[in-house]
Amino acid sequence: MIMVVSNLGHILVSNNKTVLICDDSRLVHRAMQKFFGEYEGITLFFAENGQQALDHLVQNNIDLMFLDLTMPVLDGFGVLQKLPVNSYPTETIVLSADVQQQAIERCVDAGAKYFLAKPFTRPQIEATLKKLGVTLIPKCDFQAGRNRRERNSVARDNDYLYQFKEVANIALGRGAAIISDHCGEFITMPLPNVAMLDCGELEMMISNQIQRADSTAVAQRYVGGGIHGEALVCLYGEDISMFGKRLGFSTLDAKQGEVIIDIANLMVSSFLVSLTEQMNIPFSIRQPICLEEYMVRGITEIPNDQLFTIEYSYQSEKMDMACDVLLMMDHNSTQVIRRFMETLQ
Repeated sequence: MIMVVSNLGHILVSNNKTVLICDDSRLVHRAMQKFFGEYEGITLFFAENGQQALDHLVQNNIDLMFLDLTMPVLDGFGVLQKLPVNSYPTETIVLSADVQQQAIERCVDAGAKYFLAKPFTRPQIEATLKKLGVTLIPKCDFQAGRNRRERNSVARDNDYLYQFKEVANIALGRGAAIISDHCGEFITMPLPNVAMLDCGELEMMISNQIQRADSTAVAQRYVGGGIHGEALVCLYGEDISMFGKRLGFSTLDAKQGEVIIDIANLMVSSFLVSLTEQMNIPFSIRQPICLEEYMVRGITEIPNDQLFTIEYSYQSEKMDMACDVLLMMDHNSTQVIRRFMETLQ
C-alpha cells in the first residue's frame, strides 16, 4: 500500500520507507507518485517549497528526500544549508533543472548524496535507489493497474499552461548551464512564468522595460514546427562588457551594442536549444536587433487578443549583470504547444 501525505499532514510509519518529494511542480509530484505507487511499503510526503520540506523533516523520520533547487519561499540550496534538522539519517537526492556544474558541486558539498538532472527517467531513479540500498517490492498487477487508471483520470484534467511551465523550467536550467560553462560564473535563475497575456498588458510591460534608463532591449524572432514567436531580452548592469568578454565575445573593436546583441542571442538560443531537445522541434532564429520605443507597437500588433508568453531571468551571481527574457508566441503556436503537452499525458 502506498500512503500519501500532502503539505503538513503527519502519520506514524512502521517498517515502511518514507520518501519526501520537495518540488513546486505538480508534474514532478505526479511522476514520483506514479513511480512509487507501483511498489509496496512506501509512504510518500509532498512539499511545494523548502520550508514545507523542513517542517516535514522536523515532524517525521524521512528516509529519502528528493529535492528540487528552484522553488518559492525557500529554495533547495537553502534547505541543504539548514540540514540536519533532527538526528534521523535522511538521504538527499537532488532533482533539478539547474544543471550548472557549480550547482552540482554545491549540492554535493552541502551533503546531497546524488544529483539527477530533469527530465529524469525511471531507470535513473531505480539505479539511484539501488545505490542507496533501497529494495523495491512490486505490487500485484491488479493494484498497480488500478493506480494507473486513477492517475490517468486525474492527468486528463491538467492545465497545459501549468504543464508547460515544467518544460520551460528544464529549458531554463539547461540554458543556464550553457551560459555558465561559457563564462565560468554561477547563474542564478528564478522560476519561469508561463501565461496568456493581453496585447495591451504586453505592450505596457515592454514599454516599461525599454524606458528603463539602465537597460538595453533586444528583439529576436524565431520559428520552428508551426511555432512563430518573438523574444525580447532586456540587459542591465555595469558589467555587461566584462560578462561579454567572459563569454568569449571580443570587446576590443566591437561597439557596446554589438556585445549586447551577442549576449542576448545566447540568452535566447540556449533556451530554445533545450526546447528543441524536449519538443523535437528545431528552431531557427533571426539576427537580433536593438529595440527602440517606436518599435513596440509592431511587436504586439497581432490579430488575437492574447499571446502565449514565457518569462524568465538570468543573473550573474558575482557580476553586476542580469537579463530578463520574454518569449511571445501567436495563437497558432499555442495550439502546437497544447498538442505537444497532450502527448506527455
